[in-house]
Amino acid sequence: MQTKRKINPLKQYDSHLVGYYGMQNSGDDALMYATLWGAKHIMQSKSISVGLYGMPKPELLVNRQLPLQQHQAFPGHNRLNQYRAAMQCERVIFGGGSVLHSESDINIKRHMMALSSRENSAAVGVSLGPFQSVAAEKACSQFLNECGFVGVRDQESLNIAQAIAPNANVKKTFDLAPLLLCNQMPSKRLNRCGVALALCPVAVTPHGDTNAKAERKRLMEICHLIERIYARTGEPIVLLTFNGHQELGDGQINQQIINYFGDKLPIIAKPYDANPMAVLQDLASYKAIVSMRLHGSIMGFLANTPVFSVNYHPKCVGWCEQVGMAQNYRFAAQDLDIDTLITELDAGLNNQFIAPTLPVSKALELALSNWSNHYEQA
Repeated sequence: MQTKRKINPLKQYDSHLVGYYGMQNSGDDALMYATLWGAKHIMQSKSISVGLYGMPKPELLVNRQLPLQQHQAFPGHNRLNQYRAAMQCERVIFGGGSVLHSESDINIKRHMMALSSRENSAAVGVSLGPFQSVAAEKACSQFLNECGFVGVRDQESLNIAQAIAPNANVKKTFDLAPLLLCNQMPSKRLNRCGVALALCPVAVTPHGDTNAKAERKRLMEICHLIERIYARTGEPIVLLTFNGHQELGDGQINQQIINYFGDKLPIIAKPYDANPMAVLQDLASYKAIVSMRLHGSIMGFLANTPVFSVNYHPKCVGWCEQVGMAQNYRFAAQDLDIDTLITELDAGLNNQFIAPTLPVSKALELALSNWSNHYEQA
């Protein structure tokens, strides 16, 4: 049962939402909308502010109720905005994603809780690590002990939390993205068409640097895969853009693929879409998705579209385990088994795909546990 608190009249907002919001990333957009839904409908927050990084995008407004942060006019401007927002809020909610791995970023979050309310703050649907330093791990331990409730989305994060902060209020929950279904269910597409790919560069440093040789090798493997998909199935190919960043996003990979094929194959690249509900609807229109992006796999699952996961990170492997994805639908990005992928895709298109063992309804129930667990401690 929810515990009602008397609102401090000096506070302007019930809740302030914090994440990698406004960075042109469809996964983080989904987490923002999911966190907003939980804050409004479960925590009963009537007034909510959202901290965005970078330039605010008008299309990110939800019923024009979210006052967005301004762009960073000088070094430290965004931090000051976040601190001001924390002071004006009853609680801070860190909503989803890999938000706990950098010492400086974790300490900013600790400062925000101190300026607002540690005991009422929550981190929901988050993952921990890999830490950039020993100092980052120590800062995370302090964060976990100070935050009112922390819901981690995977077993690896829970193991880390139990090792570095055994007395903290940390529970294993789930990714937040299924809460999108509380806003809008994807329409059932009777005439699905095409095979979509959600590709991404693989960073080897915290600053987003990549291994050029490895990227070129993977690009050629993907081009070979696309060529064989079209030759075997005749399905048009769609390249999705889950990250719209000009330098670090998916656009460069997609453009290189288009340049490679020219007019030989029917390939289109879809631009980044800031509306995660529209992305969910789009994913429901394809016969299958080949995804490196974690939230490409997650949102494809929510759209009931068969997903082949090309795993470049433990978080992708963890998702496959959580939903019970068929072993033959899981692939290593470092050594892509094209023959098996083509065989399984062809078999699914001609007969029936193997569904994950976790029902979408159960995933939604698990996503909701991020909030029910918080109130169990209230």
